[in-house]
Amino acid sequence: MATATAEGEEMMQLPVAAVPLMMDDEEVAKSVPSTSPTANGGAGSGRGVSDGVAGADAASGDAGGTAIEGGEGAMGEPSTSTLEVEVKAKGSAKEGVKRRYESWPGNETFFCDGACVTGPYYWGIVGTCLLILIPCVVFVVFVAWPLYEDLRDSDSGGGSKEIGAYVLLAVSIALPCLSLSSLFCSGCMDPGIIPRAPAPLGNTDHIARTRHVEVNGHMVLVRYNDTCNFYQPPRAHHCSVLNDCIERFDHYCPWVGTTIGKRNYRFYLIFVFSCTVLCVFTFACSAYLVKIRSDDPDTSVGEAIRGEPGALFMMAYVFIGIWFVGGLSGFHIYLLSRNQTTYENIRYSYDRNSANPYNKGCLANWAEVFCVRVPARNCDFTQVMPEKEENPTAAL
Repeated sequence: MATATAEGEEMMQLPVAAVPLMMDDEEVAKSVPSTSPTANGGAGSGRGVSDGVAGADAASGDAGGTAIEGGEGAMGEPSTSTLEVEVKAKGSAKEGVKRRYESWPGNETFFCDGACVTGPYYWGIVGTCLLILIPCVVFVVFVAWPLYEDLRDSDSGGGSKEIGAYVLLAVSIALPCLSLSSLFCSGCMDPGIIPRAPAPLGNTDHIARTRHVEVNGHMVLVRYNDTCNFYQPPRAHHCSVLNDCIERFDHYCPWVGTTIGKRNYRFYLIFVFSCTVLCVFTFACSAYLVKIRSDDPDTSVGEAIRGEPGALFMMAYVFIGIWFVGGLSGFHIYLLSRNQTTYENIRYSYDRNSANPYNKGCLANWAEVFCVRVPARNCDFTQVMPEKEENPTAAL
């Protein structure tokens, strides 16, 4: 845990974001004003209805007791005035219902009532999906299926070639599904957004711009963020695209359509690695199909290539793509092995200037990303806000 130095303690103790923001659901519920009809889980609205009914009954009883003694009142059924009050109470509880994401100050785009979070240029993920999906359909139809039929027909006795044919077809479908699912997981989830703190009162010129905290025996510099009103936690950075601070900020990826941070970094790596494997697999299968066609004594290599335009297209397409995703995979393998982010590698250069305080060793670094649960959100964007609450981060 980061601890402030003596120099930092002399300053005005403004919160480092990770401290006041990591609140569980009970603490958040306690901090929400009780005036909200939804903050009490329906109890508030129920209490309002019962109070309205009681008031209506008392009023009707005072106005005329004989009306209650006879007719509907005697039968135990609610009077007309009671029903009107109850309807109004229920209607007022539903009016003005607003979820936290609807007034969020950042540039994020929300779907499914705040359950899905992406960047302002979310169409980037749609374009990336098409760049994967269309070539994969071409590959399955014009390469994988012909290979499957050739292998199955060449070994009708149920031998290894027939088994290989089924494995080939299964992998041809599974790899694109893995790439697309990891793409949408990384692009449609909260990357680790840190909610903003309430703005300090009065003049803020006296607030120090930087302070030092200790991380694993090393002093780390953290900066005060005037937009979010706190000292950024170690490894956090304010993303200029989302206009919010992101935990363990790595970089903004236009292909995914959002920022890569603490919560979606694992899925981003799976997406990049699976795309690399997919490129190698499709290139190898396309080349093998051309080889099978050219093994015919009456067919030359040129004729085999011209006879399989789908395989030729796939080899050319993935040859271009492998340089991008393959290089990206190698770069992130290097970063992950040293527990660095892309931002840290570019800005701080631990290897040349100072020791990396976050490096735990190669295996432990990989386990830190792939062998732990996805951290909980710092802010529940689906939460219903109190009616009179204007600042969506005030309850945090």
